[in-house]
Amino acid sequence: MRPSRTPRLLAGIAAALLALGPAPARAAAPPVALPTGRAPATLAGDPAPPQGVLPQTGCRLDGGTASCELWARPGTVVLPGAPAPVPIWGFAGTDTAPATLPGPVLVVDQGQRVTITLHNGLADALALAFPAVTGLVPDRTGAAPGGTRDYTFTAARPGTYLYEAGHTALGARQVAMGLVGALVVRAPAVGGRPSAYGDAASVYDDEAVLVLTEVDPAFNAAPLTYDMRAYAPKYRLINGKAFPETDVVATDVGRRVLLRYVAAGVQPHPMTLLGLDQAVVGQDARPAAYPEAAVTVPLQPGQAVDAVVAVPTGPDGRRFALLESGGRLNNAGQRYGGTVTGVSPQQAFGGMLTFLDTNPPADSGDHVGPTAGNVRATPNPASVRDAVTVTADFTDARNGNSVVDRAEAVVDDLRVAEGTGVPFTATGFGAGPTVTGATAALPADLLTTLTQGRHTIWVRGHDAAGNWGVVGSTTLNLAVTGAVTTGVTVTPNPSAGTGDLALTASGDDSGLGGTVTAAEWFVDTTGDNGTGTPLTLANPGAAVTAESGTVPAVVAAALAEGRHTVLVHTRDSFDLWGPYAAADLVVDRTVPTLVSGAVDPALSDGRTGSASDPTDLRVNAAFTDPAGGGVHSAVAAAEGFLDTGGADGTGFTFVALDGSFNSGTENTYGLLPLTELTGVPDGVHQVLVHARDSAGNWGPLAAVTFTLDRAGPVVSAVTATPNPTARAATLTLSATATDAASAVTAAEWYEGTDPGAGHGHPMTVGGTSVATTVALNGFSAGSHTLRVRARDALGNWGTPGAATVVVDPPNAIFADAFTTGTGAWSRVVGTVSAGAGQLVAGTVGYVVDDTPAAERTVHTRADVTLGTFNPQTAVVTVQQLTNAAGAAVAVVQYRRNGGTNQFRLGLLRPAGWTYTGWVAANGGTVRLDWASATAGSATLKVGTVTVGTLTGDTSAQTVESAALGLVVRTAATTGSLSFDNYASTRYTAP
Repeated sequence: MRPSRTPRLLAGIAAALLALGPAPARAAAPPVALPTGRAPATLAGDPAPPQGVLPQTGCRLDGGTASCELWARPGTVVLPGAPAPVPIWGFAGTDTAPATLPGPVLVVDQGQRVTITLHNGLADALALAFPAVTGLVPDRTGAAPGGTRDYTFTAARPGTYLYEAGHTALGARQVAMGLVGALVVRAPAVGGRPSAYGDAASVYDDEAVLVLTEVDPAFNAAPLTYDMRAYAPKYRLINGKAFPETDVVATDVGRRVLLRYVAAGVQPHPMTLLGLDQAVVGQDARPAAYPEAAVTVPLQPGQAVDAVVAVPTGPDGRRFALLESGGRLNNAGQRYGGTVTGVSPQQAFGGMLTFLDTNPPADSGDHVGPTAGNVRATPNPASVRDAVTVTADFTDARNGNSVVDRAEAVVDDLRVAEGTGVPFTATGFGAGPTVTGATAALPADLLTTLTQGRHTIWVRGHDAAGNWGVVGSTTLNLAVTGAVTTGVTVTPNPSAGTGDLALTASGDDSGLGGTVTAAEWFVDTTGDNGTGTPLTLANPGAAVTAESGTVPAVVAAALAEGRHTVLVHTRDSFDLWGPYAAADLVVDRTVPTLVSGAVDPALSDGRTGSASDPTDLRVNAAFTDPAGGGVHSAVAAAEGFLDTGGADGTGFTFVALDGSFNSGTENTYGLLPLTELTGVPDGVHQVLVHARDSAGNWGPLAAVTFTLDRAGPVVSAVTATPNPTARAATLTLSATATDAASAVTAAEWYEGTDPGAGHGHPMTVGGTSVATTVALNGFSAGSHTLRVRARDALGNWGTPGAATVVVDPPNAIFADAFTTGTGAWSRVVGTVSAGAGQLVAGTVGYVVDDTPAAERTVHTRADVTLGTFNPQTAVVTVQQLTNAAGAAVAVVQYRRNGGTNQFRLGLLRPAGWTYTGWVAANGGTVRLDWASATAGSATLKVGTVTVGTLTGDTSAQTVESAALGLVVRTAATTGSLSFDNYASTRYTAP
């Protein structure tokens, strides 16, 4: 891993550390103010010399061998501010020495055969691991409890190594408990100077081993059961100590210092040296090709890094801070200040922080103050009315064995001057290095200045050497105003004030350590404590309990419309009433009203619903809840009734258009199923709608109308003019159509079989009047019944009305000069063309007129031009009258015989067809007269030539259609012939 060269000169850290140096020249160093509030004793005389090289420790050297022993056993470590020593598992160098964190430093020479004997004094198997030592097989069994295990290897490479608990089942937990240490393999000197790796780049004058570890007291208290996922160290240590108890690295100007880092914990630790560069010369006992300068060395768990620092020449007495620059320079988050008025909480410095000191104090006395422990406050929790006594133990036995001569307590703010706190009293002060059961009484005038809740009581001791020790602390829960009330709710809210209101809250004295004993409520204004309406406690005497009660309807009814405040407070076991908690209560007696409404569709046939909901009528309604007493509620619900209102809340439901009833004005809609209209009579109906607000007020019913129309228009006064028709060409058919619910939009007439609604002959509609002109050409003589019906705007067709008309058909049946093609004819059969005012046929093709209607006399006329037509051997029918069965009853035929054009007439009689002889004629106007009678007849004239007349019984025949063109041929023909100016009549020849 490449060390970082980025300096992390955090302004806050640097500013705080400036207070620690530089010290004046080497004659003497004055007291220095530390961030924890502790100052070392004034130093006198010459300072101590630089610390030089490591002494031979931990192993017996005998020529080429080194024998080392480690005893693993439980122990404890005293940490700054911890209320009691923290249990550890650690190594010791002898069978009688206590376990330490870390274990002893083992120092051997390069090339020696090393044997390390492990003595397991723990309750579980324990192995050793040396991560950077090569040639060792990992030990997964270890030494059994009470047993030993030897580890032998050759110290082939110089440098710094980590040793730690090995690869047994509990190895990781044993490492976290403190079973770690450092192994140093010394290289041969270079030019008479010690060297880390036997080269000039790593020579040094002073060296220090810095084993970096962490402690999570919660884990150390239960190492076998603790969930390691929750592991969160609260202390960070250098060689088992946290600032301000860490040991400085003693050196001097112009000297080279070798820092042997061993990251023995489970977290990374970036180590920064402020003001100097570190030259990394090796890592995990492997020398660097070239020293790499770094302000910060980012150490990962399990790493060992060797770095050389060159202390420059210049003024003596300077101190260079060496610290973990990960932003965690504290001991268990210790803070001071924060609850005294005007004082902000401050982080107390601690953790991995020490110094390279060019003016170290001489080791001629005690420089660390007593440790405080077993700090407690009584009573705790306490009321502001109580007298609070602080008890603590103080000892200097670990730090210098000086006499503890006094101690004091400070509440919250550690920045108060030392010696000005509340003094402790005890018979042991001034008698020895340990004082137990010392007490300090916090005066009432101090307690009354404190706020409700938790306070930190800091205690510190002073020894006869003039040292104030590291602070200890305890937390005091102080009840000043009683239990806390939270979660006040009033239900229903808003309220119409017509019924009881449910009141709930929660009383909580857990933060103060007391219990809840009573609660009460007021509306709008409070009274004396204990004069309110009591609430019922779900768990009387518990630290936290639910509280409930009822605001009676008579109280609610007496409240004016508007906003009110319900206030609740709680009494605790200290007989203190807590602060009021409040809930707004809105009393709203103003009902919501309808702003607008409509039914979609407003006109319904009972079969088709709205465009968005085809099976329902959609009732759209907007409601608002007017403000009353300065407040209004949200529209909370709406409903509707068909024609007749019902009990509130029993109608069909409306839905808020935006998906939620939550505002004072709501656009809503309800769906009235079409199935609900079954049995409902046609006509105007109303949907009665109203809304309810969130206070429970239902508004008045308001009508939104719609029309139900399932019957078609009624047709009356059907007339036909003229009647009888007296051979008029047309008649006027008219009627009156009325619809009770909607407009008449269409009408039609028909005769005979009903063609189905909408398939008759259309009529013109004007309001309630319908009329049309009927051409009489298609009517036979006699009485005819014409039926008229109408349709309304919803598509309902009504029942037909009728009129009987006596028809005397007009003389004219049909006429066409082919000026617009063949469009006037009823049908075109085969192939014909029309152009230049003529009908042209070359093959079988003709036009048919279906206008005749059971005609008993027919007169036809047409111009026939033979043109290029050559019938050759064929007989060609050029005109034909047909009966209702589609059979011919009279024909005009043409042929060419010996070059002569000839025509003849054919007539159908009961005995069959009869024909005139062939008569020469060259075309021109062809006239045909036919009559149906017992003595019927047919006459044909072509041009100026009368071909002849045929008679017979034709009474069984009537004419229903007439055909013109090349109707029939008996053989192939060539060329074409043309026709023009066709006309047919009933009574007289056209």
